[in-house]
Amino acid sequence: MAKTGKKSLLFQPNSINNIEEYIRFAQKKGKSSGLKIRISYTHNSGLSLNVSGPKDKINLFEHQMRAFIDELED
Repeated sequence: MAKTGKKSLLFQPNSINNIEEYIRFAQKKGKSSGLKIRISYTHNSGLSLNVSGPKDKINLFEHQMRAFIDELED
């Protein structure tokens, strides 16, 4: 059985318009992976995703999220 864990991911979006896309993607991937995600946004620190669940799924989620953001901002 995979170990469970928690991880905080911080993203500083280039455009305020992309935040909704980030949130939708995070919710969709989190739900399909069985992760619990708490989302918050502040202008100073950016988008914060607090993810909890199996560590291997958290790491995969982080890589997918970073790839999605890189693709969206290019």
